[in-house]
Amino acid sequence: MDMKNSQLTLAITGEDKKTFDSFWVGDNQELVTVLQAVEEPNLSQMIYYYGPSGCGKSHLILATARLAQEAKTPTYFFSLGDDYIVPEMLSQVDVSGVVCIDNLHLWAGDEQKERALFTLFEQVKHAKGTLVVSSLQPPELNGFGLPDLVSRLGSGLIYPIQALNDGERLQALKMRAENRSLIINDDVLTFLVSRMSRDNHELFAFLDKMDKASLVEKRKITIPFLQSLLKA
Repeated sequence: MDMKNSQLTLAITGEDKKTFDSFWVGDNQELVTVLQAVEEPNLSQMIYYYGPSGCGKSHLILATARLAQEAKTPTYFFSLGDDYIVPEMLSQVDVSGVVCIDNLHLWAGDEQKERALFTLFEQVKHAKGTLVVSSLQPPELNGFGLPDLVSRLGSGLIYPIQALNDGERLQALKMRAENRSLIINDDVLTFLVSRMSRDNHELFAFLDKMDKASLVEKRKITIPFLQSLLKA
């Protein structure tokens, strides 16, 4: 099985490609710099970062996988929230490459899955590969029952993702709009940020909705137009 192609081709397609260029860094520069270095040859390390839903964890890990893949490094991406990902798949990777695991916390509490993760981490370490992990909580708070797994998770570089403030969310939204060649007045974007939850995933998903609706209805994106979409 060519895991690199089967995993990454499905994971990184879409209207908004998840790259570092489309991620608003905010106070996360050190984490971003570390992730951008995974393409460097002979780099052996584990990077663990965590944060609440909607803060950009999946965006960053997909950007990391894309960068490593473009550098021709054996690259593997697993989102543990996908039902088709099973423990046996973790044994099929080239552990000397870059292995990216999103939503690690979703496998907590399952002994078979926890042991598969522990085995993978050990193999990557001994093969001097690179492991990038995203999760909801710090290693000790995810609810894992295997003490050795918790210990391994805490042995690498650990970063909390710093949430964006409203001003930074506005700038991130503006950047996303510009990447799509959308012309939206700053007042309209400010209105949207003030009305949406602090979940950035929901905010950017609504940008997709705005884009499609404006094309279908052939309307400019204005505050009244947004109000109608928010009520829909």
